[in-house]
Amino acid sequence: MSFFNPNIQQVFEDDNREFIKLKNLIFATYNIIYCIREDYNVREFSELRAKSQLEFIRFVNRFQEQNLTLIDSNFPTLLADIAIEVMTNRVKSLSDFIVRNQPFNSLIEQHNALYESDKIQDFIELLVYSDIASKHLSKGERDFTKIFKCRKTANEIEYFTLFERLKLYEYLKNNILLEIDWNKSEINGREVSLVLRISV
Repeated sequence: MSFFNPNIQQVFEDDNREFIKLKNLIFATYNIIYCIREDYNVREFSELRAKSQLEFIRFVNRFQEQNLTLIDSNFPTLLADIAIEVMTNRVKSLSDFIVRNQPFNSLIEQHNALYESDKIQDFIELLVYSDIASKHLSKGERDFTKIFKCRKTANEIEYFTLFERLKLYEYLKNNILLEIDWNKSEINGREVSLVLRISV
């Protein structure tokens, strides 16, 4: 993976650079396929209330699924779980998901929560700096010359360069919207298709 652009200083010094607005920006859309487990008889989305009712099968686009394994081999399954949490109205942001999965007692729960939090940070970084959400195979190369901006108040704009990556991560963790596109999601027999949209 390429982590550094040798022309990055020149890009930052260029007065004609364009800033990417963190508003009405769709980072990714994933179509995820599940199977309804044998113990359940489901005909409508309103009858789906728990993760235990569905078994993750695959992503419709195999390249998108493969691209997610750049983060971790289990990340496609984690994102499929997040989509179910969004569908059942338990979470609306990545921050919601992290808080909802905070550890309780055991070391295993603490380890899993730390894993999920770290992998979500990696996911955010790849969403904004690479083509991981592409429907084509990604090499995971990051373009750190991108500069993002958002309006904090009527008179104040905040900019995020390579050097503010952690601030950008915190901003996006709390402000990325996770939504199910109900117009494109469907139940077909025992197969459920959820379209997860990730935007800000």
